Amino acid sequence: MKALTVLAILLAIGLIYLMYRKEADVKKALSSTLLLIGIISLAILGNVMRSIMPLFLAHIVALIFAYGGLLLYILRDKAYWYLWLLPLLTLATYVLLAWLGNEHIPNFRF
Repeated sequence: MKALTVLAILLAIGLIYLMYRKEADVKKALSSTLLLIGIISLAILGNVMRSIMPLFLAHIVALIFAYGGLLLYILRDKAYWYLWLLPLLTLATYVLLAWLGNEHIPNFRF
């Protein structure tokens, strides 16, 4: 699974580079790179949710959809912004459950 993750990241970086060389669009290349960094950051933050496995699996699926949305943006220049917000929604759900006091989540203080 880790090798597949690394290959997916390298694929996205390679596609960003190839599309930049083809189109010479700095704005698209920079926004794609920032989106990839954001998706990777959300994947790292999502490891906190392992205590609630259904929510963690929903977060993984949301990350896959966000990655697919990134690939669509790179290849076809169609931005589906709601796909990129799905991992944020799962993290917000986790924070809400922690704030309300779910027994499966360690104590959470603001």
